[in-house]
Amino acid sequence: MTDRVLKEPEYMTCLDCDSSRKVSTNTYYEHNNPLVGTKYYPLCKKCIKKFLDGDENNKEERVKTILQQLNRPWIVDKWSGFNQDWGQYIKHIASFHGSKTFLDSEFEILNTDKTDSRTLSNNDELIDKWGLGHQPDEYIAFEKKFDFLKKDYALRNSMHEEALKKYCRYVVKEEIAVVNNDFKGIEMWSKLATKAADDAKINPKQFTKADLTDGIDSFGEMSRAVETAVDVVDILPKFIQRPNDKVDFTIWCYVNYERDLHGLPLVEYKEIYKFIEEREKAYDEEVDLTELSDLM
Repeated sequence: MTDRVLKEPEYMTCLDCDSSRKVSTNTYYEHNNPLVGTKYYPLCKKCIKKFLDGDENNKEERVKTILQQLNRPWIVDKWSGFNQDWGQYIKHIASFHGSKTFLDSEFEILNTDKTDSRTLSNNDELIDKWGLGHQPDEYIAFEKKFDFLKKDYALRNSMHEEALKKYCRYVVKEEIAVVNNDFKGIEMWSKLATKAADDAKINPKQFTKADLTDGIDSFGEMSRAVETAVDVVDILPKFIQRPNDKVDFTIWCYVNYERDLHGLPLVEYKEIYKFIEEREKAYDEEVDLTELSDLM
């Protein structure tokens, strides 16, 4: 199926007020209605605003009526997230759900995952972290960008964290401007993001040899990195042929003392180590079974 070729007349007459207006994003909305052969829906923004203003009790139904004509989706949690502001809602829907139609509507609030649920605009923790005035989707984007970058950025103190947060705000705003084809916004946020990256020293041109090697340039630094690794005990080499410390040696001596008293042959330390590992494995399996039975 080929894409429809939509007309783009210079002027268009509004279906409601019969006024002929110059076609642009400031006068008409783009739409997904397959019955309309023009890129913009022939109902001017002034008439749509007039239709939506009025009694707040049935405003949602009027919004749904307009969305049906534009063939745009009704997403109830987004509508609530934008505090029932039509301008912000339709701009978001056109940018982030542009290919969706009214058939893709979500009439009930969905159960969101941990990442999205913590990013609602009324979340005090996130407002404290990122500041007031941002949109719900911006809070989501801020958090994801911050979580992604902090893995490779040393947050040694609160100043480092604030610098990274500032960069995340600006770069997310730049990405949103790109999606909205807001060229002035792209230029502004790009400059601010670049300056914030320079201030936070996360601009690639500022990377030193230590940055590119995670700061590991000596055996001392390597030792410190190993000591801070996750599950360091599991990745260290294990000496099973001989005792690791005085406690292991004492156990070995006691086992052989008891075996000698009972006329049994002496054992090498690796046999004791094997016995301990088998007992540890059996214990872990028993614990797992116990936890599984508790869940059932």
